Amino acid sequence: MMHRCGITVLRNGRFLKKTMIMPPHRGFSSERFHVCIVGSGPAGFYTAEKMMKTHEKAEIDIIDRLPTPFGLVRSGVAPDHPETKIVINQFSRVASSKRCSFFGNVSLGDIVSLSELREIYDVVVLAYGAESDRNLSIPGESLPGINSAREFVWWYNGHPDYSSFSPELKNTDTAVILGQGNVALDVARILLKPTAELEKTDIADHALAALQESSIRKVYMVGRRGPVQAACTTKELREILRIKDLNIQIHEADLHKSTVDEGFDSTKCRKS
Repeated sequence: MMHRCGITVLRNGRFLKKTMIMPPHRGFSSERFHVCIVGSGPAGFYTAEKMMKTHEKAEIDIIDRLPTPFGLVRSGVAPDHPETKIVINQFSRVASSKRCSFFGNVSLGDIVSLSELREIYDVVVLAYGAESDRNLSIPGESLPGINSAREFVWWYNGHPDYSSFSPELKNTDTAVILGQGNVALDVARILLKPTAELEKTDIADHALAALQESSIRKVYMVGRRGPVQAACTTKELREILRIKDLNIQIHEADLHKSTVDEGFDSTKCRKS
């Protein structure tokens, strides 16, 4: 027995009704079945790719609350790291398949509910990830001029949620970054890199304009633990060291290993 279902989608700024003739729910078989993937980042596209390779009859709709696909590959990767974004080519091939469709501006819980998706599709995969900041719960955390790395990264990558975000870059010459991971180094590099070099990247225009007028000349990177626990990679460190006319200062005492550091270091996995 067949049944008719509909889902409202937003295309070219207008709400349209997509109506499908769907078979009743069933397990995987040789017959055609429909899959909805919520979230168009790497997890969503890798799932779609695997599903289409494994099941020849699978037809997949990928929905996302944003108008554009690719998730953190688009909004999280630093603009001067184009090699990391090459995976978009792989995702584009998935999206170009006749068995795969992308629908942007579709917000789960607003435009369509999870229960509605379950009625429409045979399979629903939630691959939208987490977008909330992790608060430190320390005094002064909500003061002006204190921002999360996510906000800053989405700002310089042109994420639509942060098109009006305006970090304070003019009235101080110093920035402090809490963290020692790759994202922390990305933020430091974007703040200190000559804007003439950033012009060659796909950094958002509004971010480039703000950085061109930035007064930031000093960046402190603060970590609560030592170098052994630092999550950054050697590649990211080298990029910082190669910035022209940049003076790097590292306190020698911070490089000394404690007994805790040595114990931690001995448990690290190493490539043979």
